[in-house]
Amino acid sequence: MTTIKTMRNTAKMQKVEFSVQLKPVGSACNLQCDYCYVKPFRPTKTRIMSGDVLERIIASCLSNATHPIFTWHGGEPTLAGISFFKQALQLMERYRKPGQTITNRIQTNATRVDLNLATFFKDHNFAVSVSLDGPEYIHGIHRFNSAHNNSFNKTMKGIETLRKVGISPSVICTVTDKTLKYAAEVFRFLVANGFTKIKYSPVFDSISDSFSFGSDEWFEYLKIVFDIWFEMENPNIEIRDLDEVISWLNQETLPLCSSDRTCLRWVSINPDGDLYPCEYLKSKHSYGNILQMELVDIPQTPAYQKFLDDFLSPPEQCTACKFYSLCGNGCPATRIAENRITPKGVYVYCQERLRLYYYIKKKFLAALKTTSERR
Repeated sequence: MTTIKTMRNTAKMQKVEFSVQLKPVGSACNLQCDYCYVKPFRPTKTRIMSGDVLERIIASCLSNATHPIFTWHGGEPTLAGISFFKQALQLMERYRKPGQTITNRIQTNATRVDLNLATFFKDHNFAVSVSLDGPEYIHGIHRFNSAHNNSFNKTMKGIETLRKVGISPSVICTVTDKTLKYAAEVFRFLVANGFTKIKYSPVFDSISDSFSFGSDEWFEYLKIVFDIWFEMENPNIEIRDLDEVISWLNQETLPLCSSDRTCLRWVSINPDGDLYPCEYLKSKHSYGNILQMELVDIPQTPAYQKFLDDFLSPPEQCTACKFYSLCGNGCPATRIAENRITPKGVYVYCQERLRLYYYIKKKFLAALKTTSERR
């Protein structure tokens, strides 16, 4: 417990440099994916973040960050329109300090990406991540528009347009209880279609919830993906969910919110300027509003201190685990105790990660032994 107390005291004393997730249209979206976690917050009418809020966010971030990172998220952030993003870049140039480098990232369903928007992203070095759940018959299980039409073709057209201008988007692939059985088909499809940076997103308690699955099922899914990836022997294919565990073999951790406590340095901002740790924790934690405070003020708020204490108060199961310093007890929005979600619980996929670690380690050691014997 001494180590945890030291971590807590250090976190309270040090200056926190926040990366920001901007939601320019909040939870508004042109699709109606049935597993979407923002469904309860989705507005009936699209409302775009005002220029005043946008300017305050950018000014506050650039005044306090050495390497500011802006992640544009939704809903579907491209609903804000290209003029909104042009305004954002103009503000970044206005408030940029000498030598300051700025990173822009956007997560999109790609259905609205045309040549004009793709060229804009390319010209301004946006990192683009697209949501794609696999081939058409799998993608269409959950991802459709208001008329319940499969969004696959429009998504693939948007991806093709991004690649046409020289952008190689990464992909986020959501997995539900209905798509668990397609692990091999989905992975092979993604690789065959040129994706080299893949992130899987397992659904857990997305809404009420009829899409979730447990740790054992998630282990079996990723085990299949790992076995195929391992046989491919292609180091250019990065799978975040595997890399996260593989890094533990070297006693390292990746800077991810599911293992490295990065949500203590992350803030989500809705169109009104309200500040939260992330969308998953929106209903339980609010730091205030950017129009009344600076980002550097967040660590002094009671809400942040409460979040910090919850985050760094792991259950006994974690404090006794040799991997705790590497895994951080996972996402606080998916921790379970006494059959309910609570940040004081244990990460729902804890056992999956442990099993995957030992499985991958055994596989690597066997391969090294075989290589050594051949020599």
